[in-house]
Amino acid sequence: MFRTHAHNALLVAGVALTMCGCGSASPTDAAAPVSPEAPASATTAPTTRPAPEPTTTTGRPTRTPAAGSGGDGPILSGRRQVAIRPAGGPEGVLAVDGRGRLNLTDGGSDFALFVLVPVRDGLHQIRTARAGAGGEPSCMGVKNNGADPLTVVAAACDTRRAGQLFRVRTAPEASADGYGISNQGAYLQISPERGLIAEELSDAPLRTVYTFVDNGAAPAQPGS
Repeated sequence: MFRTHAHNALLVAGVALTMCGCGSASPTDAAAPVSPEAPASATTAPTTRPAPEPTTTTGRPTRTPAAGSGGDGPILSGRRQVAIRPAGGPEGVLAVDGRGRLNLTDGGSDFALFVLVPVRDGLHQIRTARAGAGGEPSCMGVKNNGADPLTVVAAACDTRRAGQLFRVRTAPEASADGYGISNQGAYLQISPERGLIAEELSDAPLRTVYTFVDNGAAPAQPGS
């Protein structure tokens, strides 16, 4: 029995991440979604320099140290910008669409690169590498949709919101070699009918795991 809990762009080159940890709990509160072009809490004007296009060629991945194994490595330390790609699943990468929802895409998007920003206790915010029109990046947060599946949306970054804190773990039980991404026990899964959703697995298998593909150094946070 499944319970859904809320979380698209280009393939990119590089460095797949090795990480561990898992989380479980009840559904979390999500920040009110905002347009990725105009995140809330803007404090500075956005840069006018266009964001670089993500790399589209793939190379041999280089694994970084797993979380909890003596070093987080540059990706989990928030020093690299990455594309989030389903491992062994549908083609495409995760990106924030025009409605502010995180979803799978195989087309272009201004918000297809992310920075995993460490917060506490092995948890990370998934922050857009590019700032929106308000001058600040957005963070992914789980959204409760009532009787409908939980989704993931872009919202103003707030480390106090449990819905924005994600854990990544190795997933040996999955059919593909990748990593599970969860928020309080709800895993980001790709549904053919509903797109990217977050769901509690119960006794069901983990269907969707991910690799993180390095796209270079993370940009300096606006205002820093």
